Amino acid sequence: MTVRKQAYMHYSEQPLLDLVEDIYKAAPPLEEAGSTSNDPHNHRVSKTSWILPEGDENIAIFQKLFDVAMDASKRAKWNFEAEVLEPLQYTHYGVGEKYDWHVDQIIDDEDNENCRKLSFTLLLNDDFEGGNLDIECGSPGNPERVKTIELQKGDIVFFPSYLWHRVTPVTSGERHSLVGWIQGPIWK
Repeated sequence: MTVRKQAYMHYSEQPLLDLVEDIYKAAPPLEEAGSTSNDPHNHRVSKTSWILPEGDENIAIFQKLFDVAMDASKRAKWNFEAEVLEPLQYTHYGVGEKYDWHVDQIIDDEDNENCRKLSFTLLLNDDFEGGNLDIECGSPGNPERVKTIELQKGDIVFFPSYLWHRVTPVTSGERHSLVGWIQGPIWK
């Protein structure tokens, strides 16, 4: 019997709902985010700030996220060798703001012995419209290759950092999320 790996792992039972208020408290003031130099063709309009693993409250957030991420890697049959949770990105999207198709894995970083292996998005609110998380899960010829992940406040979705994904434009309200990446040794 072959065990099929999943393209993403969606925790809809809201295992981190109790962290939402702690994340809001931990987030520094927001700054404009833009497209990265790695891919100048993807268009990003949002605001972000960075949460660092400093202080007991923040370290507890990091530990809980790392534990759930390792569970997701195991349950999805990825079994990634992962070691480091990067600083967390608190992201705010207002009306019309979005992040076009991109991947999170940084490929040309020869100075680093690790690479991003696992990405995640934890939705912090759900009183907005639009702002969907889409993940490309199939080949370009597959009419169902893009999956829209329906998230509610407290839901978290994990996926390999090499998958193409996007956040569609917010059409009303404001979308708040926590985004993170877990690194492990370079792929062999």
